Amino acid sequence: MADAIAAAREEIVAGRARIREMHDRGLDGQQVCNRLTTLVDGVVGKLFDAAAAAEGDAAKARTKLALVALGGYGRRQSAPFSDVDLMLLHGSADATELSALVRRFTNAIFDAGLQLGSSLRSAEEAIQLARTDGVICSSLIDNRLIAGSQPLHQHFRELFNRMVQKRSKAVCKSFCDARAEERNQYGESLYLLEPHVKRSRGGLRDIHLLRWIGFAELGESDPERLFMQGAMSKLDHHRLQSAQAFLLRLRNEMQFHANSAKDLLDRAEQLRIAALMGYRGGEGLLPVEQFMRDYFRHTNHVWQMARRREATTFSGVTMTTRMLEPVLGRKVEGDYRIGVREVSATRSGMAKLQGNLGEVLRLVDMSISEGKPLDHSTYSALLLAAPECGEEVGPAVAERFLYLLGTPSLAAPSLRLLHELGYLEKVIPAMKHARCLLQFNQYHKFTVDEHSLHAIEQVTSFAKREDSLGEAYRHVADRKRLHLALLLHDLGKGFEEEHSEVGRRIAEEVGPRLFLHPSATRDVSFLVHQHLNMTDLALRRDIGDRELIRRFAALVETPDRLRMLFVLSCADLAAVGPDVLTQWKVDVLGDLFHKTLATLEGQPSPHSRALDERRREMASVLSPAEQGDAWFQRQIEAFPAAFLATHSGRDIGEALRRFRKLPEQGADAWGHYNRDNATVEFIAGVDRGRGRGAFSSMAGALSSNGLQILAADMQVMADDLLLLRFVVTDPDSSGEPPPSRLATVSKDMIKSVDAKEPPRFRKIWGQDSAEASLRLTGLPNNVRIDNTASATATVVEVYTFDRVGLLYSLARRLHDLELTIWHSKIATNIDQVVDVFYVTNRGGGKIEDAERLEHIRREMLQVIEQR
Repeated sequence: MADAIAAAREEIVAGRARIREMHDRGLDGQQVCNRLTTLVDGVVGKLFDAAAAAEGDAAKARTKLALVALGGYGRRQSAPFSDVDLMLLHGSADATELSALVRRFTNAIFDAGLQLGSSLRSAEEAIQLARTDGVICSSLIDNRLIAGSQPLHQHFRELFNRMVQKRSKAVCKSFCDARAEERNQYGESLYLLEPHVKRSRGGLRDIHLLRWIGFAELGESDPERLFMQGAMSKLDHHRLQSAQAFLLRLRNEMQFHANSAKDLLDRAEQLRIAALMGYRGGEGLLPVEQFMRDYFRHTNHVWQMARRREATTFSGVTMTTRMLEPVLGRKVEGDYRIGVREVSATRSGMAKLQGNLGEVLRLVDMSISEGKPLDHSTYSALLLAAPECGEEVGPAVAERFLYLLGTPSLAAPSLRLLHELGYLEKVIPAMKHARCLLQFNQYHKFTVDEHSLHAIEQVTSFAKREDSLGEAYRHVADRKRLHLALLLHDLGKGFEEEHSEVGRRIAEEVGPRLFLHPSATRDVSFLVHQHLNMTDLALRRDIGDRELIRRFAALVETPDRLRMLFVLSCADLAAVGPDVLTQWKVDVLGDLFHKTLATLEGQPSPHSRALDERRREMASVLSPAEQGDAWFQRQIEAFPAAFLATHSGRDIGEALRRFRKLPEQGADAWGHYNRDNATVEFIAGVDRGRGRGAFSSMAGALSSNGLQILAADMQVMADDLLLLRFVVTDPDSSGEPPPSRLATVSKDMIKSVDAKEPPRFRKIWGQDSAEASLRLTGLPNNVRIDNTASATATVVEVYTFDRVGLLYSLARRLHDLELTIWHSKIATNIDQVVDVFYVTNRGGGKIEDAERLEHIRREMLQVIEQR
């Protein structure tokens, strides 16, 4: 056996190397898989013979066992490092007599360097397991005899085929259930940034699912034979074969390069393979974006086929429904039929649909309004006819499209169905460019077209919210304008020019195309052009600045336009990916919305009303002695308006009492959990705090405790009292952090002031690889300084890749440069973090000297470029 194992190991290594050379020379994926399978077949057969000979009677062993290849190995689609999935079929009443042979054989497979998945079963045992386990059942479909007893294998095949035929529906359901669970585990979205080429949606496993359902229903799993039997259209057959060839070659390349069973198409692999396959980029697209667009096109086609096949299989058409169909179903003008479970086109309807965009919209409206899917034949006919359909949009077509777009219950599902069928781009031509267009960053989780459709789904869900966002959506005067702007807002991506500028021009073309009123076109163009502005202001600027609010109000001009921009900004964030639109961001955007709305409507600002209310509260909260204390009066007058507006009089009074007790140069800090937006607010005070670096020290203490800082403010109060406020999230706590956690962090913040030792930051598992993945986008570090954004401070914006303790390092350098930080915000710009600082000199004035501004910029660059 030792000699046989050594020979097998050499044969595998040499065989893989030889086949890799063929792969590198361009041999197609299926042929590479065939050769790999043949290589493994030869090794397995020789090791089985050697194991049987070692047991003393090789001929007898071959009559007692059948080596049956299963799964990918069984259908001759072995990847370079695939597992060898074997079933050892026996016909003995007592399988223990074969245990020595089986052990010797399976150990030899492992020792030869192959990964083995094996089972020792009788045909009856295999069938029984297949009845209850969809994964096992699907693996048995593509079974192939490698060595041993042909009668045993034939007996198994007859039993298995008979069982599947009798239980066709149940078997199909078990396949689909198992596949749904797998998709959920590996990413239900087709458009994940780093897809698993086998298990993610639309991957190789969905091609396998089509084979399995074909076998269960028709007794045939080969796509070629399914096509010949009429179970698959010519278009679907072509798309399936193309996708399989693309994915098999891609998987082979990934595994050959990794020298392991790698199936995850991570960002580094995307860049490498795009270059290897000769993608060159152009027209605003990176080579990797062109490559991934092809990947997503193939997986999208596979997913559509798999989903339609599942829907057809489980359409619920039974003898009862067939009998009730003539009674409960109804025809619409003889062209369409609304059945018990599906909507379909009659023969005359099919003829009317050909090239008629208006009729397609009508049928889609009917399907979505009735809550019933299109039947398989109608869906397939529409899909096939889409390429030949013209793009002319008359008034009737525009009216029906805008009706679908503007109706919250219809907008998202109808747009998605139109896009799947290929008709949305007939109405909005720019959707064709956006289809499967990857944004090569880790910020956006979807392709451009999926992000746009997801944004419509998100915005219509806002109607159910019981907060300022839900109220704003419900009060939008014309939702068609808002929904159209959301559909268009990112369609300018993938071009050389800035996407908001391209998007504005697209909107200006779409408006007249859909016969919109000029004012509606202007609103849609404005929203598309400015769709990033409100988010940038809310997350990167001091929205307590009255001049900023005034300028923003002048830009948006009307309350309804402001309302639409607020809702659009939130929907855009929500459609980026899970948990991007946090309640904290909704609150910050909502604060900017309400302040600007008050300015537009000529009402007292929310801040003004809140300040008046707080001052009245303070009179009842402070004791007579405290009210008579001039220190309290000086601090109340110096309290920042943003703090007064967002905290109760009781909280402010308690803070002042704590600060009043501070010893000279002493500090205090405490934390409070906000259930509404799942954040923790830490408030701190430092006596004689100016120039001591308290802001950076406390930021370092927070980061060293694993907290993620969202925003930070600092205010020099009366008597040189420093007031600091940090808004953070706590990844270490699920929900509200325990009081002990808040107390520990608060103590560390206090101790950090004037500490001689810098903070120590945690080493987070996976942080280095995460940072390396982010840097693949190639975005440069950058520092921008703006002296016009604020009337009282110089704004320093730092663009870089996030790392633990970054805010501390930047703030400490600003302190060393003898600058005072008054306000800070942390935002995200694609894959980079943006740290924004409002700074003044120690005297409280802007930095005006050009040389000093340049020096500050260089110093900040030095910090972010240090590793």
